[in-house]
Amino acid sequence: MKSFNDDTIVGTSSKNAYLYPDKPYLMSRYDKQGRRTGAVHSYTWKEANEIIWDLSCALYTLGFREFDRSAIFAPNRPRWVFAVMASLFLRGAIVPIYPTSKPEDVWWILHDSGARVCFCGSKEHLDRVLEVKDRLKSLEKIIVMDPLDHRPDDMVMGFDELLELGQKNRDKRAVIETMQQELDEDDLVTLIYTSGTTGKPKGVMLSNRNIVSQRTVIAEMGFRQDDIWMGHLPLCHSYGFSADLMGASYVPGVLAMLDSLETEEIRWGLQTYKPTVMNSVPRLWEKIYIQINALLAQRPRFIQNYFKWGSNVGREVYWLKNQHKKIPASLKFKHALSKPLFAVIKKKAGLTRLRFCSTGGAAINPQLIVFFGSIGVMLYQGYGLTETSPIINANTIRDNKVGTVGKPLQGVIEKIDEDGEILVKGPQVMKGYWNNPAANKESFTADGYFKTGDVGFIDEEGYLTITDRKKELLKTSGGKYVAPQPIENAFNTDPFIEQLVVVGENRKYISALVVPNFEALGEWAKQKNLEYRDHRELVNHPEVLKLTWERIEKINQGLARYEQIKKFALTDRPFSEESGELTPSLKLKRRVIEEKFKHLIDAMYADEDTFQSSSS
Repeated sequence: MKSFNDDTIVGTSSKNAYLYPDKPYLMSRYDKQGRRTGAVHSYTWKEANEIIWDLSCALYTLGFREFDRSAIFAPNRPRWVFAVMASLFLRGAIVPIYPTSKPEDVWWILHDSGARVCFCGSKEHLDRVLEVKDRLKSLEKIIVMDPLDHRPDDMVMGFDELLELGQKNRDKRAVIETMQQELDEDDLVTLIYTSGTTGKPKGVMLSNRNIVSQRTVIAEMGFRQDDIWMGHLPLCHSYGFSADLMGASYVPGVLAMLDSLETEEIRWGLQTYKPTVMNSVPRLWEKIYIQINALLAQRPRFIQNYFKWGSNVGREVYWLKNQHKKIPASLKFKHALSKPLFAVIKKKAGLTRLRFCSTGGAAINPQLIVFFGSIGVMLYQGYGLTETSPIINANTIRDNKVGTVGKPLQGVIEKIDEDGEILVKGPQVMKGYWNNPAANKESFTADGYFKTGDVGFIDEEGYLTITDRKKELLKTSGGKYVAPQPIENAFNTDPFIEQLVVVGENRKYISALVVPNFEALGEWAKQKNLEYRDHRELVNHPEVLKLTWERIEKINQGLARYEQIKKFALTDRPFSEESGELTPSLKLKRRVIEEKFKHLIDAMYADEDTFQSSSS
């Protein structure tokens, strides 16, 4: 058998194309001409490998060489994968750019990385690059993935044009194969720029060794070659890149791609692909939970009671299985009676075939994990950062402790600093920040541990629990430290609250900015016959204020007195990435939010005797 260097991404890809040429590899809405459609189109490993080789030959012909960088500025699609692999085939590195990035961020990443080539998804992405291209000394070619009607600039090429160039220069393959013999575990394979809440993004340098080290968790999850991953997380994010693209490719399973996190796109993907594996962020699981409860609310009362009884039985079964204990025959019988309704609900939500799911990127309410487990959707929580490739801790089928983020992956050394910060060493930890020695010095301890910036503790069994971000702890004027995330997470499954941000740094008490779930709130207002013309009037309606305060008071009952929310302000629009309040991975940019909504925050502290609502 032909030998392959499985310690590199290229080696694994080449091995799969050799061993499984006719096995499906990628599925998406995009057809072979790069057009987005309403149907599903697929590529086998052989088809993908041929395209990657042609692209590699084309890039080599254009002058791309080992250790050069190419940027990919596009949403998830097969051509995203092909562009990545072509660069890696040449022993180069890729620089993913979030498809929603603004021109100035695009400029900084292309400038700082020194990318020679930039693949753009659409004309919109092309226009953003062209807007800043005159300020870029290293950029030589821009390739557009969508069909290209005309060439707006001499630097621009169409993806199909690039393929044709490669087909005419397939003789370069022998030279490239010789280059590949020098591939090394420590080769830089990607520069992923962090979407930090302040300052310019930093380029995280990840090597073959970093990415390949993630495979240690795969063996424990029981993935199979007939598994279908639903790749909806942006592949430009380390979680999507590693857990979806690299995970599915290694097994190899099938990667079914979605190009956005929009609710309708997720629903389409679940119903169409019927995935067996799904890695996602807490917000998606929260939305699915709310959707299931909305479906139940439309059913007769006896069905609701049936589901409640069945999910309680399911919880008992879940806990026994989680502890690897025997399930009594009577409980098995009850569980069997509940499964038909679970099957109906899961079918409507598109969860029929899901057998392994993970959640990461932010904290999740442990009760959500138990809920999904009770209906047969196994959800495991993990933890990591872009700088750690990203996963360093994970709950697994064998070792799962709800409420924690699991035990360290093989090779990871973990300890807690004196101030509670989590410190790590291991093969997952990045090579460093690109062109940023000051940040490298600041991010590592004297003995080589990476400072995660997260606060937590390790229990006696070795499971890690995250309590908050070190820089996000609030300190009231009374000297009390408050962790905002646990409080905010308590509202994540509330049907009437879409987003909530705790504020109160150097203030006498804790308050909150609240974004309503306008769809649910609108339906509630309709049932109450409330009159309003727009969101601004809705959030200022006395009945809406009363409803919101009732939801907050319910959570307050479980909080220490100094943690309780004393006042709130309702906004008339959600926080979003486009308006700058969220990172591309949907994390809150607290400083941005506090600056943009300063008038609301100040108003909450103007009169200490009343709670208040206002609109932005």
